[in-house]
Amino acid sequence: MTSERADKPAVAFAAGPVLAVVALKCALELAVAGRYGWHRDELYYAVAGLHLQGGYVEFPPVTALLAALARELFGWSLVGLRAFTILAGAGTVVVGALVARDLGATRRGQTLAAVMIGFVPGMLATNLLFQPVALDQLATMVVLWLALRLALGRGSWPLLGVAAGIGLETKYTLGVVLVLLVATFLVWRRDVLRSWGFPLAVLIAAALLVPNLVWEAGHGWTSVHFFVNPPPSGSDETRPQFVANVILLTLVAFPVAVAGVVSLVRDRAVRPLGWTVVATVVTYFVLGGKSYYALPVLLFALAAGAIPLDRWATRRRLVVAGALFVAIGLLVLPVALPVLPLHTAVRHGVVKARDDYQSEIGWPAYVRLVERQVAGADVIVADNYGEAGALELFGRRLPPVASADVTMRYWRPDVAGRRALVIGYSRRAAGFCSGYRLVARISGANDSNEGGEPVARCTLRGTLAQVWPSIVATQD
Repeated sequence: MTSERADKPAVAFAAGPVLAVVALKCALELAVAGRYGWHRDELYYAVAGLHLQGGYVEFPPVTALLAALARELFGWSLVGLRAFTILAGAGTVVVGALVARDLGATRRGQTLAAVMIGFVPGMLATNLLFQPVALDQLATMVVLWLALRLALGRGSWPLLGVAAGIGLETKYTLGVVLVLLVATFLVWRRDVLRSWGFPLAVLIAAALLVPNLVWEAGHGWTSVHFFVNPPPSGSDETRPQFVANVILLTLVAFPVAVAGVVSLVRDRAVRPLGWTVVATVVTYFVLGGKSYYALPVLLFALAAGAIPLDRWATRRRLVVAGALFVAIGLLVLPVALPVLPLHTAVRHGVVKARDDYQSEIGWPAYVRLVERQVAGADVIVADNYGEAGALELFGRRLPPVASADVTMRYWRPDVAGRRALVIGYSRRAAGFCSGYRLVARISGANDSNEGGEPVARCTLRGTLAQVWPSIVATQD
């Protein structure tokens, strides 16, 4: 079955208005990119960029590659690091407008798609921090766009294979979307999958995954074990919270996303895309995924929904809806982006309302406090990757830093001495030590320990290599 749309001339791309939206979004995010400080995850990814390899416990290698590139281009610059995710967000907006264009949206419809995708709360809240989330949004949108073009008779299987392979090397969650895409095409558009290009795309994606698969095989498929038995997370959601947060990700624009799904499902040519959106949200709900995992498919739905929105929006309706979108956007903006001065955000409870802000505050001061306690130590053993990352990035004249948290367990420094400063370990947890002596409690960013993290001196019960299995065991 070939879509009738394939025979129609493509609608002109609204390059000017879309790029204006992108410029405004990038300018807003770059203006606040240096606040409030490094997120604990960003510290981890920055250190990962010093250890380039085929994989990491919780993420594939693209994030670390970009962290290494950011360091080469900008040094240890937080703004330079975050520029990559800001650009990824900009790319997502452009691809969303292209999706709307390929579905037949007018220039106004494409512009509406760009505005909604660029400025819904979920995008603003996830496009600043250097995390795989923003990169996954771009990768998933590209995959869905290329799949849409195939459904419309205009696409390229090899390009889809490249996008899928790079996307899987960016964030494993893309695998859910890919499986559901194939399943929905098997049900509603099997003719598209009969092309020789389908197995070629699978081979291309598989070839791009080889470095990660080799690393996983050499490390006992550690990522599989991690995701099957994930550790507790401060951002875990109950299922009612998941449903509420899925709506809050797009907030005022959520009805547009629903309209987009309905329009896709009603059109047999592109029906698999509509059901992929629905099935992805349902899958994450059932599997206990986090609501923001579903944001990329919601953005695709917004792009599709721009067409019925454009038809519905008379000038008066557009003014009212636009005013509501802007008003609510401004209301939630301080939670989505660090636009307020830190002391103002603390005073008004904004920092308390968002865990990410709490995870950005206080790292340089934390490191200075550790430096006061480190004299005579041969090694620092940190319980948490944020603490270890901060000491690696901001520490001055410190001994080697070791941590067994997630992938850092594979980066054990070569240390001969046994005098250790241990951070975050209680006396009971520090069974790899003798002569445990608490010397301080230090509060780091997002510190959940009452009174701060314990800092103690001790003597390792052997060389660091000998006690390392015991230290790793405290994390497992």
